[in-house]
Amino acid sequence: MAIAAKLNVGIIGSGKIGTDLLIKIMRSDVLHCGLFVGRDFSSKGLQKAKSLGVNVSDQSIAAFTDSNQKFDIVFDATSAAYHKQHAEVFRAAGIKAIDLTPAKVGRFCVPSIDGDIVNQEDNINMVTCGGQASIPIINALSTVYQNISLVEVHSHLAEDSVGPGTLANIDEYYSSTAAAISTYSSVQNVDVHLQVEKSSWKPDMLTVIRAHTSDSNLEKLYGPLHQRLLQVRTHVPGYHIIGTPRYLNGAIEILISIRGLGDWIPSHAGNLDIINCAAIAIAEKHAAFRGIVPERTKEQRSSLGSLFGVFGNANVAAESA
Repeated sequence: MAIAAKLNVGIIGSGKIGTDLLIKIMRSDVLHCGLFVGRDFSSKGLQKAKSLGVNVSDQSIAAFTDSNQKFDIVFDATSAAYHKQHAEVFRAAGIKAIDLTPAKVGRFCVPSIDGDIVNQEDNINMVTCGGQASIPIINALSTVYQNISLVEVHSHLAEDSVGPGTLANIDEYYSSTAAAISTYSSVQNVDVHLQVEKSSWKPDMLTVIRAHTSDSNLEKLYGPLHQRLLQVRTHVPGYHIIGTPRYLNGAIEILISIRGLGDWIPSHAGNLDIINCAAIAIAEKHAAFRGIVPERTKEQRSSLGSLFGVFGNANVAAESA
């Protein structure tokens, strides 16, 4: 039975990803952020959250163990090392964790492929930004071409799109992205690269996917590829395929560009935006599974009232005629 409420969620990690995630959650009809947690009360993220009227704490994981609130979900936007510690705390407290670090504690999740696993698992790993960008396409490729021998993923990012957390977890980034690609494609030979643009040029995130196969028939790819593109765009509207897939030097090559929403992080940082959008997509899917439906807004009620008023006036006019 549907109920009019919101899931109460928390966020740990007050950096770029965590703060952007908060702003996105505040637009959600089914999620409410009950607590935003960091380690430095003077950080830009915690100060922004405070200015938005959100409950904040600088007590890190202790903020959740000491809180009187009941949390349905906590988003972890810290680091792989920290999440491995946090995961045990959340599990003991019966809180579902959505992990935005490459810790690989929980099961991988890519919303356009297996978003429903959020309803069965207590810890869900959102892979990496490169994984969320490339895996939907690689998975589609693997369903069309059965003999892919190697997958290469090259992601190009602006320097301010790469936070200290990514740099601190760079080895985990590579291993998690490669492991998830293998999981979703059954291709074991995977090569992942991350290139940072250090000039003043601020390009949108660009990911180049090359799937090595002897099958050069591209026509059979277009239908499944278009369907997958539409699926991803339901939660990442700035997700685009650049140009047309091509067969070059023994591989199918597809270019993906991602333009973010520009909430807290720059719009060109589509790499950060996509992992947040993916995390919110599965959290909202879990809300629907739990029977949460958006409360009717005042604007909706007002619109319905106006609509009924029009019908009423029409009836009066008809009776008077």
